[in-house]
Amino acid sequence: MSTTPSSAALAAARQAQARAIGLSAFVYGYPLVESFRTCRLQTSAAAAGPDQGSDARMPIDQLHHSPRPSTDQDRDIVTPANDLLYSTGWIHLGDGPRLLQVPSSAAHPGRYFVLALYDAYTENFENLGPRNCAAAGETVVLVGPGDPVPEALAGHRVVRCPTTLVWLIGRILAGDEADWPAARALQAEIRLAPAPGTPTGRRPGAVEAWEGAPVDAMAACSEQGQPAAQVAPLFFANLCRALADAPGRTEDQGLLAWFGQAALVAGSHLAWDGIDPPLRAGLVEGFAEGVALVAAAARSRRARPWVLASRAGRYGSDYLTRALTAYIGLGALATDEALYGAGHFDAEHAPLDGRRRYSLRFAADEMPPADAFWSVTLYDADRFLYRNAARRHSIGDRTPGLQREPDGSLQIDFSHAPPARTTNWLPTPAGPFYLILRLYHPREGVRSWRIPALQVQEA
Repeated sequence: MSTTPSSAALAAARQAQARAIGLSAFVYGYPLVESFRTCRLQTSAAAAGPDQGSDARMPIDQLHHSPRPSTDQDRDIVTPANDLLYSTGWIHLGDGPRLLQVPSSAAHPGRYFVLALYDAYTENFENLGPRNCAAAGETVVLVGPGDPVPEALAGHRVVRCPTTLVWLIGRILAGDEADWPAARALQAEIRLAPAPGTPTGRRPGAVEAWEGAPVDAMAACSEQGQPAAQVAPLFFANLCRALADAPGRTEDQGLLAWFGQAALVAGSHLAWDGIDPPLRAGLVEGFAEGVALVAAAARSRRARPWVLASRAGRYGSDYLTRALTAYIGLGALATDEALYGAGHFDAEHAPLDGRRRYSLRFAADEMPPADAFWSVTLYDADRFLYRNAARRHSIGDRTPGLQREPDGSLQIDFSHAPPARTTNWLPTPAGPFYLILRLYHPREGVRSWRIPALQVQEA
């Protein structure tokens, strides 16, 4: 009896291998592709627009200072905070170091700020701010992987960046509109410049040669219903280009070599039509399964009222958590800087829905344990801030006019229609929504603190 597999069996085996590679490559590469996609979107000259909110439009190696906190009008980045001014910039270290000016915390006492740095894989590898920078402010030298530090800059603090593409997201606490000028004064002190003698203005190759519209692959398939066969070829083409600019960690090289067995190799062009049909079919299947896996991870399987992030910002080899965070909260801070709690269910384990009324009550001695500040922000089902007539998107310890209960507790009310007392009210859409509780500079022992569940109120 012959033991030689038939051609059909071999094709099926190759398709199965490509399917496994496609799934793994999607989970591994989705955050990387999202970084390059967002860079393409925000640094495109054709997309330039007025300097408004957190929807940044600026050339590479320049900063965008949002003059107001994010609102429902801002649609670039999902789950934006509503109590911050953002200063953002895409930095390309391929042509040499960049100089980042950290503001003086002494000149702005009591105002929280942090300059968060992310590599191309969305790893929050450094946070610069009052906790680790000179009170008078300082200049930090950003250097690409393996690059030397110019002698003239040797006296400055040096931050060695894991990839040549770096995303800067500065966050500055901003209260109501009367507080914005003071927050902007700090924001204006954040500056970015090329090191002397180095050019600027060149975008990474994967950004310049991006294929297709800069569309989120997860949103295209999971939310808009586009077929995987349509989205996968562009995703994998952009992934291969991104890998050429950001080759990955040493410990990832074995995985990346395995991707190459299905033609996913770092390089300038993926000839999709030239890939053998069984491999193409397997890659599309694996891509679709990867999308479904990340989408499923975004839904709490145990219907817990709150889920506290455990590894946001710094992921190691936890590729699924990294992909999930890129989908639901691109640009998340490391947990020693901020802790995020996601609320999708009420105390009865039912999904939050604006057709019901809810209350969230913090006891007087059980307020969110944060040394900087905390806030609860409400998001529509599309992962953006919910448009409402009250123009209120969050409530926190800095919200003016909040009323405490006689026992010192704080109750926040959630409903679509205004309640009798509106000072503590967060408006909800008429359907599904979710909440993010943010704790900046979380206190020691925070993980033993229990976030109260939302209680359903009688209509």
